[in-house]
Amino acid sequence: MRFHRTLLPLLLWLLLPLNAFADPAFYRISKGNEQHWLLGSIHAGKPSLYPLPDPVERAWQQSRALVMEVDMTHISQAQWQEMGAITRLVDGKTLKDHLPMDLYRRTLIAAGQNGLTEAMLAPLRPWFAAITLTQAALERTGYRGEFGVDQHFAKRANDGGKPIVGLETLLEQLGYLASVGDNQTLMLESTLDELPELEKGFTEVMAAWQNGDQATLINLLKEEMAPPKLQAWLEQTLLAERNRNWVKKWPGLPNESFIVVGALHLYGEQGLLALLEQQGWRITPLTEPAAAD
Repeated sequence: MRFHRTLLPLLLWLLLPLNAFADPAFYRISKGNEQHWLLGSIHAGKPSLYPLPDPVERAWQQSRALVMEVDMTHISQAQWQEMGAITRLVDGKTLKDHLPMDLYRRTLIAAGQNGLTEAMLAPLRPWFAAITLTQAALERTGYRGEFGVDQHFAKRANDGGKPIVGLETLLEQLGYLASVGDNQTLMLESTLDELPELEKGFTEVMAAWQNGDQATLINLLKEEMAPPKLQAWLEQTLLAERNRNWVKKWPGLPNESFIVVGALHLYGEQGLLALLEQQGWRITPLTEPAAAD
């Protein structure tokens, strides 16, 4: 399978129906007397995604804590206010003032097609407008963040009184996204280019995840999914830098943690699996990956 040359599925995966033939990749991570379980997640889904495979459910029952990219269940009012300063324009201007007119017109057309208004996008920085459009378009295909694997387990942890640990704060995660900086107009333009193919592209991403298709996911990392400047930012900042920071926190995690992160964080030379092996952790697959084509 070859993915569309698209930025969108990767952004959603980072943020951002199981079949009967194979399971998503799921691992036991152990060293000495410590062990954890690591599940590569999709951050959007449908109700038909559940229940998850038996090995995942058994590990969840045995685990003592949930570890996520960000603990969204304990966000203070002050943090929400700071989020506004990161995602919204603060120079007294609107999105229209920050974009070429032709790009702004395209943005409004896409907004209307996906249930958004000009007023909703007006205060947003271009990079956050791109993410807002992507999320709105994805929801129109039936995939919703509330049915993502991470949110599924966050709700179960809350309901069952299981502690939740974040590998980074909400503001740290938004800071990584905001670091696209001068390339945010390019990010919005690339997003608009690929919105018509979003459903097909995300369906392909979902199929690879459902099948535990590691080879296809690694190929996705190797493909050029965005203009070169954005590609470098995706690989170096959104993936590699965050992975290295997360691995530094591994020794302080509660023993027998159930860890859920975006699936693309697992693979490649700078992926979590490789970095953890370098630190002496043993990686044991607990689900059966898809057979090679």
